[in-house]
Amino acid sequence: MKLRYFEDIKEGEALKCAPVEFTRDAILEFGRRFDPQPFHVDEDAADASIFKGLVASSLHTLSACTRVVVEALDGAVILTGVGVEKTVLFHPVRPGDILTVNAQWADMRRSATKPGNGFATVRCEVVNQNGRLVMRHGYNYMLACREEGAD
Repeated sequence: MKLRYFEDIKEGEALKCAPVEFTRDAILEFGRRFDPQPFHVDEDAADASIFKGLVASSLHTLSACTRVVVEALDGAVILTGVGVEKTVLFHPVRPGDILTVNAQWADMRRSATKPGNGFATVRCEVVNQNGRLVMRHGYNYMLACREEGAD
């Protein structure tokens, strides 16, 4: 894979993210391990909840979407993550849902104190197979520049 430095990435450039599928078993397993709320781990309790059925943890949804974003970085030389933007949830994720992550590069800027580094955000909108908005979030990254001080 060809390495892509800060200068190679364009503001507004879209990432090609793979679809994210949620199964009943994966929702239950993640819930049991990391977020044991009744509506993530017990189908009877989930049926009696405000969700009227089993739903994925928001942490599961964010984690699964993070994976496909990272896989879609297309050789970008990420030095580190420096933050996650506010995550807003709109609709629950249920067994059988297939999510599409629409992601693009935004807020590109060179570091003022370390000219060999740049900062950028990957902004994401996640929709389900019915086109309903599920989540909006972003990842803030520090990237390597090809040349210190050059754009």
